Amino acid sequence: MLIYPFLTFLWSSFILVAICTFDAHAFLYNQVVGFTFQTNPNFSELFIINDMKLTEKFYVIQKTGHMICFAILYVLHLLWVRKYGVAFVLTVIFAAFTEILQLYFYRNGRLVDVAIDLVGISFAYLICKYF
Repeated sequence: MLIYPFLTFLWSSFILVAICTFDAHAFLYNQVVGFTFQTNPNFSELFIINDMKLTEKFYVIQKTGHMICFAILYVLHLLWVRKYGVAFVLTVIFAAFTEILQLYFYRNGRLVDVAIDLVGISFAYLICKYF
């Protein structure tokens, strides 16, 4: 059925716009989208962990959004490919890709965000697998 690949592509596109727009706060609260491309990102930023702000409301909202977006993407992948493991791997690969891609758009790409995405993906996996 062509609806599931289409919905997966649409949702993935939404995620890409959200993660590449130059100002996450403006995107979330004012629906402002804008891109600034950087040709030579610093890949060591992927390993930064000391900028987590668990006491800031926006940070918590943003990370909750990570979990929800990638849980939904897992479900869409699953509906498309009909294999739990394949859907899981595809979604994790896309999560890692988005974090690397963010570095090219002056955003904070972090491996810790892949772990946060993985929480959402795993939660969706467990719900789909056992309910």
